[in-house]
Amino acid sequence: MKGIIAFDIDGTLTHQLDWIDPKVVKALQELGERGWQVALLTGRIFSFAWQILQNLHFPYLLAVQNGADILTMPGKEHLQQNYLGPEILPEIEAAYEGNSEDFIIYAGIDKGDSCYYRPERFSKKVIHYLNKLESLGAAPWQSSDFVFAKDVRFSLIKCFGEEGAMRQVHDKLQNNPNIEVSLICDPVDPSFFLNLITHPHANKGAVVHFLREHFNTPLVIAAGDDRNDIKMLQEADIAIVIETAPEEVLACADIRARPASELGILKAIEEAIALANR
Repeated sequence: MKGIIAFDIDGTLTHQLDWIDPKVVKALQELGERGWQVALLTGRIFSFAWQILQNLHFPYLLAVQNGADILTMPGKEHLQQNYLGPEILPEIEAAYEGNSEDFIIYAGIDKGDSCYYRPERFSKKVIHYLNKLESLGAAPWQSSDFVFAKDVRFSLIKCFGEEGAMRQVHDKLQNNPNIEVSLICDPVDPSFFLNLITHPHANKGAVVHFLREHFNTPLVIAAGDDRNDIKMLQEADIAIVIETAPEEVLACADIRARPASELGILKAIEEAIALANR
């Protein structure tokens, strides 16, 4: 193995929710044939990611929900799982005090990416959005009072709303040592911002660190475009950032790539490999 190349999906490999350019698929497959281990790291649930991944017919690694589940593909075998317990919920509730909407809780890949939610706490506008989210999973959602047994585990807690409200929630939670919280623009509905809350080990930087040690490889190249990619880019030896990324993400770049709509990652990855070989 020459090394690992870790890619974010949305905004990096593709600009569409359910399609990836065949040229990108071909390039990923050829990287594997050249001795590189391809890893895809995404905030998506598995069922939603599968809309893209079903086009890939070669071995690769996959981390969904920012590393809540790390899998070998296409066999879907677990390398690691990092889930939250219900003891964190009072802290999320406190951060949400005064918010006009609610958060949702993902049950995990083994439960078909179902969600627990409190429908009575959402406006009609957001219920329409939630119906769209539910359609992306493989199992129906469950109405809940958010009272769980101590042994229940969750892959991710998702908060969503306007940017200002989500920044306030993020500010309240970002220094909590019991969670990882990532603020990103919603790929499903760009009018929303998301706080993706996971286990402290479920972030893309921790995924890269785990894969580096698991495969005993000294070289990692990473490519991303949003705030939940920052730790991954910092952990990598060479960082590719899409030029439309927020400034704090661009600050991590060794190489800047043209947007996904222009297939900028294709040229950038060859530049990164050339840089690694110097």
